[in-house]
Amino acid sequence: MEFVAAFEGKSMGSFPSRITLAVVGVCALAAGVGLAITSLLLLEGMTGNIVSEAVGILIDIAIVSLIVERVTSMQRRREWNFAYSALIESTASTFVDIMRLLYVRTSPHAFSANIDRYEEFVKIANLHASTLRSNIEGFATVLTPEAHSLCRRAEQRLLWMADRLSVPPPEPVAEERYFALMNGVAEELVAFSKKEGGSRYQSERQVIDAVRQSIGEFRCNGGEGGVNDLMRYRLDAQSELLRSTPPDSSFTVRGIRDDFDNRYSVGYFLLDSDLLPLACTILRGAC
Repeated sequence: MEFVAAFEGKSMGSFPSRITLAVVGVCALAAGVGLAITSLLLLEGMTGNIVSEAVGILIDIAIVSLIVERVTSMQRRREWNFAYSALIESTASTFVDIMRLLYVRTSPHAFSANIDRYEEFVKIANLHASTLRSNIEGFATVLTPEAHSLCRRAEQRLLWMADRLSVPPPEPVAEERYFALMNGVAEELVAFSKKEGGSRYQSERQVIDAVRQSIGEFRCNGGEGGVNDLMRYRLDAQSELLRSTPPDSSFTVRGIRDDFDNRYSVGYFLLDSDLLPLACTILRGAC
């Protein structure tokens, strides 16, 4: 992630200590330079020698303080990068799980093909939700207040959705309000990922754009058929994503449920965020 200047305000737990080290280093350097100039211009003999020793000590303090501050900064930056990456991945995984449940409930085609696995999908969603909560709690001291608030809000909405969708309906049901809620969550998370996701977000965005270009744009036919068509389009995009970006292991990943390394979670999330406005439009009967 390329956030050198912005990082100063990110690592909340280390910020005061880093400021102290920087201030000590700068003050020592300024004092050393000031004494050196005074010694050269005004002092002679033994007094000048004593001042010269003091100058050397102050310069040493300045150098050590600034080096320690730099090392601490680099370490905190690594911690911050890791924390934000883990949060984006776990949030994306949970989001995609909720979207799977919504598509199964809404699309007659997906309902008939996957309703027997609904309980499995719910378990996966709860597993990823637990990981998300653990990551938010574990990285709380690294997050800014704004990032922590956004992650908590997304977590609460996703947990609320998981609770509402935990029981399968007896037949397909179109619930546009749920899609609208998820669309709002997606907009916030996309903005967060774009800001904090660095090169990972950029590369995944490019992959999803290439996938959609490869399979063509979705054409909205409206009605029940529109929901089925959107689900098929989503499956085609997922298949193309898996085909175009093979995993870095011998384990075959057939979908997000097999992706224990979260290799595809961000890509699947970006795909769903692209399709959610279309789903809302279809369910409103506007196309």
